[in-house]
Amino acid sequence: MAVCANAQTDVTNQHIKNPDFEINYLTYWTNTGMQMQNNVSFEKHGAVYVEKWVAKGSKVGTGHLRQVLKNLPQGKYTLTVMAQNIQQDAPSKAQTGAIIYAGDAETMVTTAGDYSVDFTHLHGNITIGFKLTNATGNYACVDNFRLYRNGDAYEGAAEDDARMYQAERDSLADLYANASGATPIVTTSDYIGVGSTFALGRSTIKLNGATVKERGYCYSAINPEPTVLDSVTTYSYAHEGSIYVMEPLAPQTFYWVRPYAITKDNVVAYGEPKYIATLPKGGCIWSYGYEGDDEQNARIVQAINNGIVNYNDCMGLKGFELKGHYVYGAGAGGGTADCSYGGYMRISQSTSYQRTGTVQHEFAHGVGVGTRKASWGYETVGSWDDTNVHNWEWFGRRANDLAHFLENSKEVQVVGDGTHTWVQNTNGRTNKLINYGINGANEDDNTQLLYRANAMMVEALHEDGLCATDDYHCGTPAYSFYYQPGKKYYIKSKNAERGLYDSYLYQRAATFIGWKPFDGAEAVSDSAAWYIEYIPASGYYTFKNVETGKYLTHASGGSSVSLKTIAESKKPGATEYFQLMPDRKDVTIKQGSEKVTTHGYWFLWYDGGNKSMSANKYGERLGYGTVAQASLNFADTATDQQWIIISEDELDAYQAIAVASGISKISVNDSTPDGLKTVVGIYAVDGKELQKTQKGFNIIRYNDGTSKKIFVK
Repeated sequence: MAVCANAQTDVTNQHIKNPDFEINYLTYWTNTGMQMQNNVSFEKHGAVYVEKWVAKGSKVGTGHLRQVLKNLPQGKYTLTVMAQNIQQDAPSKAQTGAIIYAGDAETMVTTAGDYSVDFTHLHGNITIGFKLTNATGNYACVDNFRLYRNGDAYEGAAEDDARMYQAERDSLADLYANASGATPIVTTSDYIGVGSTFALGRSTIKLNGATVKERGYCYSAINPEPTVLDSVTTYSYAHEGSIYVMEPLAPQTFYWVRPYAITKDNVVAYGEPKYIATLPKGGCIWSYGYEGDDEQNARIVQAINNGIVNYNDCMGLKGFELKGHYVYGAGAGGGTADCSYGGYMRISQSTSYQRTGTVQHEFAHGVGVGTRKASWGYETVGSWDDTNVHNWEWFGRRANDLAHFLENSKEVQVVGDGTHTWVQNTNGRTNKLINYGINGANEDDNTQLLYRANAMMVEALHEDGLCATDDYHCGTPAYSFYYQPGKKYYIKSKNAERGLYDSYLYQRAATFIGWKPFDGAEAVSDSAAWYIEYIPASGYYTFKNVETGKYLTHASGGSSVSLKTIAESKKPGATEYFQLMPDRKDVTIKQGSEKVTTHGYWFLWYDGGNKSMSANKYGERLGYGTVAQASLNFADTATDQQWIIISEDELDAYQAIAVASGISKISVNDSTPDGLKTVVGIYAVDGKELQKTQKGFNIIRYNDGTSKKIFVK
């Protein structure tokens, strides 16, 4: 047996994914003929190991477990694993046919113990693994791959490796720059799924006569238009097409991402870049009471650890501890599992429920799913419609957007029974769905896609307003609005009487904001333009006025939303932070054959209660409407607290449709679209009475005493 000697640096976590199989079983490994095991018959590391077993006296024959280490830097290395290849009735007798290997270097495996193989790597990729070839043992096991770097391959090897890498990059750049031929059209998915250490994206490709040889996603933290010469991934989950997995990514970090396709002629086509932000690394922890026997404890510990790792990768939740216990007969039917809000979890004697999926299902109850009833009622945070008790529909946008993305269809809906969640097909769709809720051991398929989909769905429910713990007052603030840094954005009330069609939020005085109409003659000025910044560490947004550089602020104890000057040497503080929570109802504005469909956001914060930015009525004599701090009204009808955000690219098209839609052909005695009010008077700005609207500004008076100022092109 070789010995790992003089190891200088442990580089396992930098280069080997899931080296000890503790996370989601065999994810990232290519496996042939072997399986996971969690018993105590092999002196494993952690809770699980990989084995091939047949009856005593028989031979395991062939099997293979391997992983490709991509772009491993040059150097001298030692690969060490725990392994064995034995006949159980003679465990000290050496058997043949098993090896660990790294590239062409290999070491034979016989009796149980640590095995190491030394190798020198010069450039590029290398494959490591455990291989059985006509192995004579009946019990072959492997666990806990470790990689150590022992120094450079030779003097000057680092410089040679860098030169070879650069030469390869330059060669590819030249190849792609000079390629010609049919070019596919690549479209980026509207939604990009994010966790703390990964992102998920889809693409659609119109071939245009091209033959595509490679497709995937490229991404960069510094390049706004990432290319295949930056970081790329072709690794994907197969579900309703390909879901590309970008990892590892740094937590709470911005990335530019976009899909690509390379043709057989080496033409590279790209989709539109998306600017995303990963979540903060979750801070959930766990404990366990060790009330079962050794094998029960091993299974439960593995399951809890896996579940917590998955949630911390998929959520930014802090300050939560899952407290696990083995309790005979716990759960429904005398042998499943259960968990209360706050994280006290019981797992029964049923081995089928001593699994990762069970832990993640119960974890969801611990952070509010089905256990925060007050947050699940109609028109409150989280909003369920309970018209059908066993088929409640969740209308929160973040959860449904996630389901639409993962199922590659908008013909699905997040539903539940008030205690559990799942997704169902709509409009006759019959495709097989991911078992998001893992509502039973039968729904646990041991895949990373399932575990991530489950944890991401719970995160999305929190982003829709469900409260994970008592420290989260109004759901979880998150990156809910995609934006591009340096681009101008415009904000308008979703309320038809408070500027939906013709008005924008603007700076009206030194420290004051308001909303007012901007007509065609008076182009929307920079006083109504805003730069947006998202703070990944906290999940909040800030808004800086383009004209003056002042920030929106909600001073504690105040009654209005105003503006604040912040020195360049300082950063905005808590009173400048806004949580953007998407509303649940689209609004469609039409003009002839043209239309715009959009939605708004609540601009939220917590100050002794949940607060929201709200548009007050238009003041005719003032010429603007004011903006207030209001107690959060989470009803769909609270459009005065919902705000639409429009990019500078969308402004002209929106203006052309929205302004015309809001004011066309209004005459005395006309009713409003909802039929609740009637026009009793129309006046020009000089007081002249009109029978119908004319070009320029018009004042509309209604039978309830209210009025509105509008502009007609």
